[in-house]
Amino acid sequence: MSDADRELRPSRQARLQSQWKPTGVEDLEPAAWAALRHDGCTAVTAGPGAGKTEFLAQRAAYLLQTETCPNPRRILAISFKRDSAANLARRVASRVPEHADRFVSMTFDAFAKGLFDRFAALLPTPWLVSPRTYDIRFWTSREVQVFLDDCLADAPDDLRREISGLDPWKFLAEVVGTYSLPADPGTPPVTAAEYAAWTWWRARYLDTQSPAVDFVMINRLAELTVRNSPALQRAIRATYPFVFIDEFQDTTGAQLSFLKALFCCPGVTVTAVGDRKQRIMGFAGAVEEAMQRYETDFQAKKFSLLWNFRSSSALVSAQRTIASSLDPNAEPVTSMAKVEEGHDPIEIWTFNDEKHQSEHIAAWIAQDIRASGRTAEDFVLVARQKVGELEPALIAEFSKHEITLRNDDTQYGGMRLQDLLKHDLTHFLLGVLRLSIQNAGLVAEWTETLALLRRLIGNDQDERSARTASDHLGQFTSAFAQWIRNTPMTSANASDLVRRMTAIVGETSLSRFVRGMHSGDEVQLFLEAFTKRLEFAIDNAPDWDDLVGAFRSDDAVSLMTIHRSKGLEYHTVFVLGLDDEQWWSIARNKEEALATFFVGFSRAGHRLVFTSFERSQKRKVQELYGYLTQGGAKVTNWQQPRC
Repeated sequence: MSDADRELRPSRQARLQSQWKPTGVEDLEPAAWAALRHDGCTAVTAGPGAGKTEFLAQRAAYLLQTETCPNPRRILAISFKRDSAANLARRVASRVPEHADRFVSMTFDAFAKGLFDRFAALLPTPWLVSPRTYDIRFWTSREVQVFLDDCLADAPDDLRREISGLDPWKFLAEVVGTYSLPADPGTPPVTAAEYAAWTWWRARYLDTQSPAVDFVMINRLAELTVRNSPALQRAIRATYPFVFIDEFQDTTGAQLSFLKALFCCPGVTVTAVGDRKQRIMGFAGAVEEAMQRYETDFQAKKFSLLWNFRSSSALVSAQRTIASSLDPNAEPVTSMAKVEEGHDPIEIWTFNDEKHQSEHIAAWIAQDIRASGRTAEDFVLVARQKVGELEPALIAEFSKHEITLRNDDTQYGGMRLQDLLKHDLTHFLLGVLRLSIQNAGLVAEWTETLALLRRLIGNDQDERSARTASDHLGQFTSAFAQWIRNTPMTSANASDLVRRMTAIVGETSLSRFVRGMHSGDEVQLFLEAFTKRLEFAIDNAPDWDDLVGAFRSDDAVSLMTIHRSKGLEYHTVFVLGLDDEQWWSIARNKEEALATFFVGFSRAGHRLVFTSFERSQKRKVQELYGYLTQGGAKVTNWQQPRC
């Protein structure tokens, strides 16, 4: 760059920043504008319906379009859920498609595992391990307790009392997760927690021919890798001068220390978005005051988004009471949602039993769809836990009304359905399949599939490469379409179909893409899950034209846990089972249970229905019913007369 160019750049950037306008939305709230333009680290409080995904997308657009994040540097976005990472990536791609390749969105676990797998050779010699030789394990609390018992028996006398008090449920997150791995594992531990963590590492990783790790341990190994290599630190910081962190209130101690080691430095600007009131991952080790620690460590400026674009005024008013209980300093929020008349915003329904509940809800939703023109996708059924046990009765009743119910918590191989449906490779393969089945009129599908193809083959820069990729997609789908026309649906085989679809790029490209963009995933795990779901679709689709819709369960009422509903929104939400059985843990951790209640409560745009059975015990959840009463809930007893 010439001296003249260096002089011109600041004035050009200032002009671009002053002229920049949001893309895809009319305007932003004042606090969003201020946070978006701030040139230092920020801590943004964004409650339910605040549009945090849109805020982050606009922040990305601002940084990329104004050259504040200059080419070829990138923005790294870290989320806690796969679907959140995928949603944010797609939102940014829709706002600034020309810069989509410079926005990298992944989960925390994926980012840590990607670093560990790629740069494990940079670990101190005693910690070296080949990515191909370790196993990923998920230890139960019982297994952890057995370890702690053995650890206690061998521990020095002065440490035994503290070791005996360690909680097996929290040991991995709060003890192993906060243990900073020494470059020399021979360094003797001092405290009881250090001794227990050190002993765990020796048993599971250092003194065995078959090392086993979970994602907490991978985080610690990734942190040590970065700490041990200043060159790697510089390379990562140069690549990602801007970092977004979503759902910061759920950050664990391990993740917080990893972030601090890697990004708390000059030259890196971090935007953290979170909401203390939605802290529902305490059981997984979420730090209680994560945002406050971040604000101090990163000298971040605080901003609060105070518009709610999702929920009606009545629901926002009812949310306010719960919000104040969770955070006494919570600021009042204003509803910006479209007004709809004729709704009872909050209701409590009581039924005789599960069958009666399923019958009534299915019939009620069917009638509402007919009367309002809403679609099945406008409704969701959520529960605190055990949604799989609710599914059979609900599916039986919804099918009588020709409404599909999709359990997003269903396991396919090693993936949940919600994660599978959000995966970029799922979008790509279904795009290829749909373009082959219906070979015309799918402009949006063609555009998205072509963009994913170019990312898969690493061919997303020049115009000539774009034409080559476009020609390849056209030729492949034409040939595949011919095979589909000659193959009856009844003879289709899921494994063979997947093999034919993936031939467009080959498994090597698929594997490289997964490692790069969905680090932490394994391509075989994905293909196994995709194939199993495709088997389901083939069994439920009458012909080829309906296959993709059957895979996705288009226009379905969703069923999921409240935890999986986080970040989603629906016109009408049913919270099933407001009773002591579903909410049994409220006595053990009242604040987290209340936060979970708040998350479920705040998914609704206009209507919220809580259900229970006549026989259910409700002693533990009386406080939750109290919030509903304060919110003006209408109570209806749908019990049928007993014979």
